[in-house]
Amino acid sequence: MQASDLIELSMSNPETLPIEEIALLVAKAHDPNLCLQSYRNRLDDYAHDARQRIGGVVGGPALARGLSHYLFEVEGFRGNRQDYYNPSNSLFNDVLDQRTGIPITLSILYIAVGRRLQLPLAGIGFPGHFLVRYHEAGAHFFIDPFNRGRLLTPEECQKRLQEQYGKALPYRPEYMEPSTHREILVRLLTNLKMAYMMRKEFENVITVLSQILLFAGDGAEELKERGLVYYHMECFNAAKQDLENYLARKPSSPDRELIRTFLHDLSTKIAQLQ
Repeated sequence: MQASDLIELSMSNPETLPIEEIALLVAKAHDPNLCLQSYRNRLDDYAHDARQRIGGVVGGPALARGLSHYLFEVEGFRGNRQDYYNPSNSLFNDVLDQRTGIPITLSILYIAVGRRLQLPLAGIGFPGHFLVRYHEAGAHFFIDPFNRGRLLTPEECQKRLQEQYGKALPYRPEYMEPSTHREILVRLLTNLKMAYMMRKEFENVITVLSQILLFAGDGAEELKERGLVYYHMECFNAAKQDLENYLARKPSSPDRELIRTFLHDLSTKIAQLQ
């Protein structure tokens, strides 16, 4: 993988780009030969066809149902329940090619097409399940693209959270607020990292963690995770550097003694190799 576009993006403001452009940059980091314009054109075509179908529809819920019908019934996009942790589900080009994805990538698709139709949509980083918000005067509801664009009220979202997490994760109003593009990007990359981790593709895990570190605030947890993956791969110098940087950023971390044990072991291994 290469990430020159993501490095450039990290030095600018991700909020200035449409979210689908950011998702396509992640895909291009995976495949540098990807022709992004062809996918932009496809999204334009979807929007054109959707406009023909719902152009005369009035009212937020009816517009959202119309767009959902077009994307999930006519075009056949669907949530990939059978192979949820396939990395392709987090790569937007593959989602467009295969018409399957996970909540965040199907939400990006929904927002991308809806944006071209001037629908007031935003991504919602709801715990455990990404959603889309429709918000304008007189219409405020949520859309679940992973479940064929089902419309949800705020109360239904809250009930879903309680059913999934119980008292372990109490509802907070900010869960229903729009995510920034930076937050969506980090969540998308985190899903991709998890997919590679489950397949034990550790070199790809390292690459994606390095991409997350471009955008993830202090990045301490990502440094620790990358250091431990390096340790597993027997890249001892890289592991030592990451874990030392982790402790420098989190000197009072509850796991500091465990990390110091790893660092002692790493120092021994590095000395033995010299």
